[in-house]
Amino acid sequence: MTTKSETLSDAVSAFAAQWFQYLDVHAPADDLASCLSTDDLTMVFPERTLRSVAEFRDWYRTVCGLYTDETHEIEYVTPAVVDDRIDVAVSVIWRATQTSDGSRLAMRARQTWRLSRTQSGPGLVITEYRVDELAAL
Repeated sequence: MTTKSETLSDAVSAFAAQWFQYLDVHAPADDLASCLSTDDLTMVFPERTLRSVAEFRDWYRTVCGLYTDETHEIEYVTPAVVDDRIDVAVSVIWRATQTSDGSRLAMRARQTWRLSRTQSGPGLVITEYRVDELAAL
């Protein structure tokens, strides 16, 4: 028998896996945008804070030009329900090649996400995405 929290945990883990897969393959921006809230979005990266899907698209286009051969290895995805939202602690190992000089990067990114359920169906969207720590490995 599956509990409600196990179901939520599975859904959030699957959502995170899909998100990072999209980033790894440089999926079309529309694929990633479908994972983002269109009403109330905040994304805090070390280099820039984004407040809309349009700003995300611009950031994503830039990042796709800066890095190639990206991989995100999920270390953990830990959701917690708080009122009507889902707070998630995430840690990934990010590896990439810088297009400017071909050097390889390896970093651990600890993140905090806030997700909400979509109005129709069991889907999730990101309302807040914060890179809390980015450390070279």
